[in-house]
Amino acid sequence: MMIVLAAFAIGVLSAVLCLSQVLDRERLRDLSRRARHWQFTIWQMMAVVVVVALLFHMFTAPGSEGLFSFVLLCLGFLIWFVRSWQKEFLFLMGLRDGDFPGRHDKVLWAIMLLAFAPVGVWFFRAYRLAHWPDPAPAIDPDRRAEDVGGAAAQPA
Repeated sequence: MMIVLAAFAIGVLSAVLCLSQVLDRERLRDLSRRARHWQFTIWQMMAVVVVVALLFHMFTAPGSEGLFSFVLLCLGFLIWFVRSWQKEFLFLMGLRDGDFPGRHDKVLWAIMLLAFAPVGVWFFRAYRLAHWPDPAPAIDPDRRAEDVGGAAAQPA
């Protein structure tokens, strides 16, 4: 196990050093400024705690007791997938035919989402974000108005 961890650490460091030689230094400096700050909700944190607890129980329970944790994890994953599939399908159905460049694009996307569900959701989400990106927030964390396109609200 120690050999695998050492090989993984050396591999990650080698990849970082290789990328640092390829990328420009200015681009590397701006990377930290451009990186989106992660903001987690309480529900996401609770879900992570539950998943970690179920994984821990699944791998440490003797015999077939871990099967219950495995079933709960699979059920949770299935619920998450159905929810994201429903969100993408409703977005697709809310669009007009004129929003697509081709004549039968909406029908083809609907067939793709229905027939090839896991891959279709992934492809349509990429297509949706490329053509209809999520709106920018009204105020960014650094309170800069020029990036957002409007005046930033000042705290009272």
